[in-house]
Amino acid sequence: MTDEIKQRKLEHITVALEEGIGVGQRAGWRDIHLVHQALPEVDLEEVDTTTFFLGRRLASPVVISALTGGHPEAVSINRNLARAAERYGLALGVGSQRAALVNPALASTYAVVREEAPHAFLIANIGAPQLIDQVRHSAFTRTQVEEAIAMIEADALAVHMNALQEATQVEGDRRMRGVAAALRRLTAESPVPVIAKETGAGVCREQALLLRSCGVAAIDVGGAGGSSMSALEAARARAHGEKQAQEIGELYRDWGIPTPIALVEAGAAGLPLIATGGVRSGLDVARALALGATLVGMGFPFLRAASESYERVCELLEQTLTELKIAMQLSGAANLTALRQVDVVIGGETRAWLSLRGFEEELRTLANRRARAAAYKLPVSERLPEQNEWPSQADGHG
Repeated sequence: MTDEIKQRKLEHITVALEEGIGVGQRAGWRDIHLVHQALPEVDLEEVDTTTFFLGRRLASPVVISALTGGHPEAVSINRNLARAAERYGLALGVGSQRAALVNPALASTYAVVREEAPHAFLIANIGAPQLIDQVRHSAFTRTQVEEAIAMIEADALAVHMNALQEATQVEGDRRMRGVAAALRRLTAESPVPVIAKETGAGVCREQALLLRSCGVAAIDVGGAGGSSMSALEAARARAHGEKQAQEIGELYRDWGIPTPIALVEAGAAGLPLIATGGVRSGLDVARALALGATLVGMGFPFLRAASESYERVCELLEQTLTELKIAMQLSGAANLTALRQVDVVIGGETRAWLSLRGFEEELRTLANRRARAAAYKLPVSERLPEQNEWPSQADGHG
């Protein structure tokens, strides 16, 4: 089992970098339109991207999504990502730590992130299926969960929900009954806030409400539209001559809820949201924030950059942050509080989905937020609230 997981980690990195595992959803970021302001009254150099997440002040809402670890080849990637997170004041998540929990010799492939980023907001990572007994292994113990957190001195713990990947993976853990109850126990015992994290299939309204009832502090909607875990497993199956698994993986490569839709749906839970899945530019980041995200994660672009060099990661971040600030200026938003109050028009397949799902009122509200604020004499905020002005976690906003 130890060598199997270690090898799988290497294969995941290799396939992600060398094969086309992205999926283009018809309902995507191009359906999200920020209403242009011809006279924005915002200086580009004064745009403020500071935000708060789970009680921590971050310099930017961009989060480097959970990526890798568990194989010696991952050390340089995680080191480059951590250095960038420290320099730019970002949150950073590691990949699943299962490999190091079953083989402590691999812990250094994850621990390097805290060594290189002593002040960054770090997110540990374990799998939801591993919270219960599976055919080939027992559930993680409380001690093991605490080991994962301590391994990187994490500020939060992500529990990744990857039912699609497990179902299409040859070695997958396919038992799911009882995971919600196990998650509820975990959130009650965890020494750090728990983030429920989808891995490419999205979170709908009903599941977001279930996750809230389980006590999670935030939800990473992890929508469809970026890298497909099903496509990744299909590529692995092809390499191992597993024809049936390959065909199943290819069949389900575009399964899931696109990220913009998942943001609106999951907003029903009233929790802080992280938007990941197909985010490829600073404009996409702005769109996600305007739809209600607190943080916006990027995965594959950072993996590709970090596999080259630390400098390449910094170049990607500079480009993304510049694009984000331009989108904010053109929307008349001097800071992220204001960006979350701009008018957003949703069209195309995204609108069609949300209309059928009963979100018509939310669609109208998003498109007319400035007018409604003016009608109720509630001006769009021109400043970022101080930390003690933000809602508490008890209010469901972190």
